[in-house]
Amino acid sequence: MATHIAPEHHEEHTEGHHHITPPSVFLKTFAALIVLMALTVWVSTVPLGALNNAVALVIAITKATLVVLFFMQVKYGTRLTWLWAGIGFVWFLLMLTIVTDYVTREWIHVYGWQTPYLPK
Repeated sequence: MATHIAPEHHEEHTEGHHHITPPSVFLKTFAALIVLMALTVWVSTVPLGALNNAVALVIAITKATLVVLFFMQVKYGTRLTWLWAGIGFVWFLLMLTIVTDYVTREWIHVYGWQTPYLPK
C-alpha cells in the first residue's frame, strides 16, 4: 500500500534542500576579488596619510564579505548560518577593539596624556 505525503508535509521535507550556485556566480565573485586586490595594491601607493589604513580596511572587509557570502554559501544559508556568521563578525569587531586598545596605550606616554589609573 503506497502512502501519499500531503502537500503541507511535502513542503516541510523540502526545507532542507541545498541551493546550487551556478559557476558564473563564483567566477564573478573571483573577478571582483581580483579587482579589489588590484585596488588594494594601487591604494597602497597613493599617499592618503592616516586614511590609508581605513581605506585598506574597508577594501579588506568588502573582500571578506564576498568570500563569506558566496564562497562559504552564507547568502543561501539558513537563519542559523546567518546567526553564526554574524557572531563571527561581532567577534572580529571585539578583537579589533581589543587590539586597538592595546596598540594605543603607548600613546599616553608619548603624548603626555595622564589618567588617574596610570603612574606618573
